[in-house]
Amino acid sequence: MPTVDCGFPDVPGPERRPLLVDVGPTVPVQIGFDPGFDEFVGFGPDLSPDLFPALVDTGASANCIDADLAVGLRLPVIDNDSEIVGSAGPHFVDIYLAQIHIPGLERTINGRFTGVRLAAGGQLHRAILGREFLRDLVLHYDGLSGEVTISSD
Repeated sequence: MPTVDCGFPDVPGPERRPLLVDVGPTVPVQIGFDPGFDEFVGFGPDLSPDLFPALVDTGASANCIDADLAVGLRLPVIDNDSEIVGSAGPHFVDIYLAQIHIPGLERTINGRFTGVRLAAGGQLHRAILGREFLRDLVLHYDGLSGEVTISSD
C-alpha cells in the first residue's frame, strides 16, 4: 500500500503559522500526455521526469492543470471555452487531455483536466488534485503537526 507525504511537518511551531496553512498539502507529480498509455497494462505513462507541485484540494471537485503549463507541454485541447465556476465566479477555460502521474502513490490519473490560471495568479502549484482524485484514497490531515499523508489502504 503506497503512501505519500504531502504535508510540511518540518516547520511546526506554536509561535507561527505552520507552512501547511500557507501552502496546503502538496504532492510532486509528473504531467504530460502519452498517447500510447494504457492504464490497464500496469505501468505508468512515458512522461518527462520533471516534477511539479500539485495541491491536494478537498474543496475542488475536479482535477486541474495550470493553463500556461498545459500550453507549454503541448497538451491536446479537447474542449474550448468550457464554463466553470470557481472562486472568481463563472469563467471560460480550455479542457486538456493528459496524464498526471503521482510517483509516490504509483498512480496515474488519465483523462480530462481543466486548464486554470495558477502561475498567472501567483500560485506555487501547477496542478490541483480534487475530490475526484481522492475518491479511492485515504487522506490523513494533522493540522497541529503539519503532517499529511495519502495512501491507498
